[in-house]
Amino acid sequence: MKIALSLGRSAREMQFARQLGLKYVVSALPANPKGHLELDDLLRARDEFAGYGLSFDVIENLPTPHYYKAMFGLPGRDEQIANVRTTIRNMGKAGISVLQYQWMLLGGLRTEYCPVGRGGARVSRFDWDVALRSPIAALDWRPGPEGLIHTPDRALSAEQVWDNLTYFLKGIIPAAEEAGVKVAAHPDDAPIPSFMGVARILASLAGLQRLIDTVPSPCNGLGFCQGTVASMAGVDMIEAIHRFGRQNRIFFAHFRNPRGQVPVFEEVFPDEGDSDMVAAVRAYRDVGFDGVIRVDHAPAVEGDTYGERTFAYQVGYFKGLVDAIEALDAEGAN
Repeated sequence: MKIALSLGRSAREMQFARQLGLKYVVSALPANPKGHLELDDLLRARDEFAGYGLSFDVIENLPTPHYYKAMFGLPGRDEQIANVRTTIRNMGKAGISVLQYQWMLLGGLRTEYCPVGRGGARVSRFDWDVALRSPIAALDWRPGPEGLIHTPDRALSAEQVWDNLTYFLKGIIPAAEEAGVKVAAHPDDAPIPSFMGVARILASLAGLQRLIDTVPSPCNGLGFCQGTVASMAGVDMIEAIHRFGRQNRIFFAHFRNPRGQVPVFEEVFPDEGDSDMVAAVRAYRDVGFDGVIRVDHAPAVEGDTYGERTFAYQVGYFKGLVDAIEALDAEGAN
C-alpha cells in the first residue's frame, strides 16, 4: 500500500511530503489547448517530483475540457477520444501508470461548509433536501473552453449517460492496454442517482460493477474513493473493498471516512466517521492491493492556511494504522 498526497509542484509542497515520510505523489496537469497531455510536460512533472524522492504514479484527474464532449455525447467527441488516447500513450512513455477520470456530468455536489467537526472543525456537507431547494448552489462549476461545461441544458437518462461512457471506454481501453496504463473511474460524488434531470450512473456498487463489466479489461477499473462509497445509502464500504479488490479492479484509492450516508453526510476526520478504518486497511491487505492510496478531503482546522496541519494528522493516522496492522500480523505469524 503506497500512501500518498495530492500535490502541486511547488518546492514547499514537495518538501512537506518528504518531511512526512511519503514516497508517492498524486498530481494533475492543467488542460492543454491541444486537447491532450504532452509527453514533455509529463516527463517534466515526473522528474520534478523525482528530484524530491517522490514517485509520480497517478494523474488525478484527466482534465475535464479534454473529454467533456464525450461525456455529453456532443459533436467532436471522436476527436477528443483520439486526444485521450494520445494522453494515455504519453503516460505510458513517461512511466505514469494510472489515469483517473470522473464521469460526473454536473461535477461534485456539496451543499454546505460548516463547523460541525470535532472541536468545531469546518467540514463539507451534503444534504439532498438542501440541494433540491438550491440546486445551482450545490453544483461544482468548472469553466471549459466553451463556457461552463457542467451546466445542464437538457435531461439525460441513465441509459444515455451509459451509452456515452461505453463509447468512451471502447475508444480508449485498447490504447491503455497497449501503453500499460490503468484507467480508473471515480464514483459519482455525491452518490445520488440523478440531479437536475441528469443521471449519475456511478452512484452505486451496481453501477461500478457495470462499468467494469461493460468493457472487460485489466486496464478498466476504479479510482476507489472510500468516502464516496461509504456515503452510498446502505453500502458497507469494507465489503466493497473486498468485492472490487478481489477482481483486481481497484487501481487507486482515497482514504476518507464520512459520517452519515445519502441523503445527508459530512466529511469528518478519519477517526470520527462511521467506517471501521482498521478493517479498511486490513481489507486492502487481504485483497492484495499494492497501489497508491491518498489521504483525501481534509476538514479545516484552526490556523491551517494550506490544509497541511490536517493532512499531516491524517497521514500520521493512516501510517500508524498500517504499521500497527503489519506488526500484529507479523506477531500472529510467529
